[in-house]
Amino acid sequence: MITINDKQSSLELAVGVKTDPIEYRYSFAWLFDLLEEEGVRYLQLGTFFELYQLPDDYFRDLRRQAEDRGLLFASVFTAHRELGGFFRDDGPGWESIARRNYERLIEVASLVGATCVGSNPGAVLRDRMGTKGHGLAKYLRHTKELMAFAADHGIEWLTIEPMSCLAEPPTLPEEMHAVAEDLAAYHDSRPESTCQVGFCVDVAHGYANADGRVIHDHLDLLQSALPWISEIHLKNTDAMFNATFGFAPAEREKGVVDLAIIRESLKEASAVLPVKRLVGYLEIGGPKLGRDYTDTKLGDMLRQSLRWCRQTFEATADETAKPLSRAVENIPAHRENQPRILIAPSLMCADMCRLESDVHQLESAGVDLWHLDIIDGHFAPNLPLGLCAIEQLRPKTAKPFDVHLMVDHPDWLIDRMAGIGVESICVHVEACPHLERTLQRIRAYGIRAGAALNPATSLSTIEWVLHALDYVVLMTVNPGFAGQKLVAGAIEKITACRQMLDTQMDRSILIEVDGNVSFANIPSMVAAGADILVAGTSSVFSKAATLRENMTQVREAIAQGLSCRNVTADVLHGVAV
Repeated sequence: MITINDKQSSLELAVGVKTDPIEYRYSFAWLFDLLEEEGVRYLQLGTFFELYQLPDDYFRDLRRQAEDRGLLFASVFTAHRELGGFFRDDGPGWESIARRNYERLIEVASLVGATCVGSNPGAVLRDRMGTKGHGLAKYLRHTKELMAFAADHGIEWLTIEPMSCLAEPPTLPEEMHAVAEDLAAYHDSRPESTCQVGFCVDVAHGYANADGRVIHDHLDLLQSALPWISEIHLKNTDAMFNATFGFAPAEREKGVVDLAIIRESLKEASAVLPVKRLVGYLEIGGPKLGRDYTDTKLGDMLRQSLRWCRQTFEATADETAKPLSRAVENIPAHRENQPRILIAPSLMCADMCRLESDVHQLESAGVDLWHLDIIDGHFAPNLPLGLCAIEQLRPKTAKPFDVHLMVDHPDWLIDRMAGIGVESICVHVEACPHLERTLQRIRAYGIRAGAALNPATSLSTIEWVLHALDYVVLMTVNPGFAGQKLVAGAIEKITACRQMLDTQMDRSILIEVDGNVSFANIPSMVAAGADILVAGTSSVFSKAATLRENMTQVREAIAQGLSCRNVTADVLHGVAV
């Protein structure tokens, strides 16, 4: 996975796999092992005919098997056209069966831990094209009702796949816009009781008319769907959008889909995409099913396509393919003239009985990283999170881990954190007799190093280790517990720290603030120079609203603080405001 940063937004790109090719061919365990070996962690469960009747325990066990290998079912998506009954008018029963099966698909998604449920809407019978409008209206009515059903089951997105022919709406850009705008307006009028609806765009879909003339190629349709894309399908196709296949060397020779162009299109549109993490699921059928001379080729076909997809879709323009990692680059290394303030929920403030669910909800709401407090009961009087909790949480999320060691002897924990795979570690200057050595130990692992200062600790304690720092954590309450009031002088200390860092360094070190980062305090903290907000019970985890609503309020407070910061900078530089 990589993160694309610009002044407006960031976009995480990752490659996953839709499970279609193993249908009636290999076990899920076989696929899970292959993906673990290839460093791919995202799965989209493709449907099969028995899926709608299998018991709940089957899917609970399937989720366990995946999680044991560090894999995540992020999505469930139809593999056939089995939910198309809303478009049928040639006999009784189609509509009710489609609705019942769609509800079961949502239940299955919830059981495997997915947050997206998608489908091909269905097809109008070619000899009954006059019924298309009626069928589409029926489909939209049921979809609106299913948005509430999905929200009740913890699903965040229902996704629709735009198709390649007029019998399978939506196809043309105007159809996509009409459907998306109608469902978005419905969600906006009921944000608390419905999930969102987006598109799962297949990058191999284009539209050629009955005369065989290409009216909209795959890039046209991708551009048309951008404001509503929440997941995508990756596969290759020929120039007429007829046959589809993967990205093995021979397939790339005859295909027209250039994943580098797809990636750049998404990068340029990152500010308008509705999600900050976009997974592209490799969706191929594999070799012909049920032949001894073909089935055994599936593993090699998947590996070849996956490696190419990761190289061209995940990799930055100047790097080659590398194993999926939570790289240091996931956190910006410097501030911009118009900085993006990072939101880091403090997971010690989460509901431990629903930690994974809260993490997934906050991920979809756009958090930037997770703040994890390790406290030993000596340096600070609390024991909120342990090593086992962090180890178990690591495969559940791709967001960077920002570990805060509030312990008397941090050095031995640095090695353990590196083994878990964290992106940043801060240690307290009060606990480190050899602070520079400890910071260099962190950096030797390729992990970002931070120094944390208690409220009474002077900024002068870090003056001679700035060369070894990536960020400074300013405690704005005394460490150990959530729910405390801001200490006196906290905002002034943030201001003084920003001035010291900007004056003494030719590069900028980020300032992270931790303690009573509330809706009321965030504007002042940001205006004073804070770059990372450790948000807890007084903001992101406030019980007064939902997690998503809290995130919205945090962003509003950040915007208010940035406007004040800009005004202050203009005044300091003698610019009339």
